[in-house]
Amino acid sequence: MKQLLIVFLGGGAGSVVRYLISKLYSQNPVFPYGTLTSNFISCIIFGAVIMWGAQKLHLNPLLKLLLLTGFCGGFSTFSSFTFETIELFKNGNTGLAMLNVLLNLSLSISGLFIGMMTFKLL
Repeated sequence: MKQLLIVFLGGGAGSVVRYLISKLYSQNPVFPYGTLTSNFISCIIFGAVIMWGAQKLHLNPLLKLLLLTGFCGGFSTFSSFTFETIELFKNGNTGLAMLNVLLNLSLSISGLFIGMMTFKLL
C-alpha cells in the first residue's frame, strides 16, 4: 500500500509540473511545445536518477519509485503526444505532425542519454 501512495504522490506532482509547463506555451497553440518540453525534461531526470541515484547514491527503492514511476510517469506523456500529433494531421499540418514525432522521439532518447551520461561522469 505504501508503494501505491508513493506512486500516487509522485505522479500527481509530475502531472502538475507538466500542466504548468504547458501553460508557459499556451500562447502558441499550433505546435505542442509543452508536451515536447515535458517529455524531454522527464527523460533527462529519468536518466539521471538511473545513473546517479541508483548506481552512485544507492537510492532507497521507495525514492526511486517516487521519482521514476511516479514523477517521471506523471511528468511525461505519451497519450498527449499521440493526441496532439493526430490533431496536427487532422488539421492539415502534416509537416508539423511529422516534426512533432521526430522531435519527441529524438529528444526523449537524447534526454535519457544526456541524463545518464552527465551523472555517470560524477
